[in-house]
Amino acid sequence: MPLSDNPPTRSRPLSRTLGHPNRPFPARAISLLSIWYGRAAGRRTIRELTSEQMKALDLDPVALRAEAEKPFWRA
Repeated sequence: MPLSDNPPTRSRPLSRTLGHPNRPFPARAISLLSIWYGRAAGRRTIRELTSEQMKALDLDPVALRAEAEKPFWRA
């Protein structure tokens, strides 16, 4: 699993994802909530990895722990 906050289909920067400031508020809010939900789900998955899984995937446990501890609103 990549450590990026955005799924592979969403490789655009956050500012481009949320769109222009004149875009209707509900659309911007839904976009932001979708990003936050994806981050929270990804970090929850990282927290559930066992040490054996991290070793098998050759991932740094310290970096994963730091990523998993970040709040969902922080990229």
